Amino acid sequence: MKHISIFTRRLRSDFLTFFFTATLAFTQISCALSEPEESPKFQNLKVANWNLQTFFDAVFDGNEYTEYKSAKSGWSTERYEERLDRLASVIKKLDADIFIMEELEKESQLQDIANRLTGTFDFSRLYTHGFFAAAEGSSIGCGVISRYPLEDISVHTLDVRTGDSQPPMRPIMQFSVTKRNRTLTIFVNHWKSKSSGAEASEIWRKRQEKLLSRLMKSAKGKNKAVLATGDFNKDISEFDICIPENSQSEKNANLPVKNVILHGEENLLVYSPWILKDGEFLCPGSYWYKNAWERIDHFFAAGDIVISDFCAESEGDWAFENGQPRRYQLWNGKGYSDHLPISCTVSF
Repeated sequence: MKHISIFTRRLRSDFLTFFFTATLAFTQISCALSEPEESPKFQNLKVANWNLQTFFDAVFDGNEYTEYKSAKSGWSTERYEERLDRLASVIKKLDADIFIMEELEKESQLQDIANRLTGTFDFSRLYTHGFFAAAEGSSIGCGVISRYPLEDISVHTLDVRTGDSQPPMRPIMQFSVTKRNRTLTIFVNHWKSKSSGAEASEIWRKRQEKLLSRLMKSAKGKNKAVLATGDFNKDISEFDICIPENSQSEKNANLPVKNVILHGEENLLVYSPWILKDGEFLCPGSYWYKNAWERIDHFFAAGDIVISDFCAESEGDWAFENGQPRRYQLWNGKGYSDHLPISCTVSF
């Protein structure tokens, strides 16, 4: 029998606090005055997630994908600045408290993004905190910008040394945010793609699922409000869906009924907002591929947490009139991403 060794180790990562001159002294006061009255039991945050589709900067380091490796490709400082402006416009429109991104190249891009979001005197709307992580030698990683301090930051990855050689994979990022003494733990994922073949690569997504299940279960036991998000490269229909016949089986009637099993050493029941009460899937999906919608970008909730207002954001310049995403085209510099952003309100 093959034994798979899975453990957590530190990877290349960066935590940033964006300092804005003469503003930080007032940020907490502004937040306290501008936040709406909420139930003492729950606090609300809007969370958005978006795979940005190979969002490289304008510096040629030699680690980029082939099509971005030189100015001959058409990629340039001007093209990068244009993409930054478009990204900032989407972030402003979605107005999430925490904005999570896949396929950024490096940590310094978080500062570039934050600098384009500073044109306001409402300091509570500024993204003053950031976090980036990537596997060593990887061309792309994941990043987070937040209006709230990021706490308990860690990075986790698989290290499988038996059986098939482990391919390059992105780590799982973990951090917490606290609002009025309520704490939410978030896990950011970008699972192994199917580019090497769906069947051949599925074993690695299953191992990433096992790691996430263990991490979420541990966090749930500590603070009871856990959210996993990101690009899982796995449609919701490919997960183990479990819809109880009696929706009142949930101990707390205010919490959504768990409808997905994340398999691990101990299986974990979580809630996915893609799945409607009748077992159908919410439309549209988040990724348009081979003339069909896929739902591969996810929010999974565990513990004392409620997800509401979930959607794949299709009403904006980043989508066509039919709702399909405007894929970024390197040859002409037009478009945004081949994914739609997803967003939700999290009550915890």
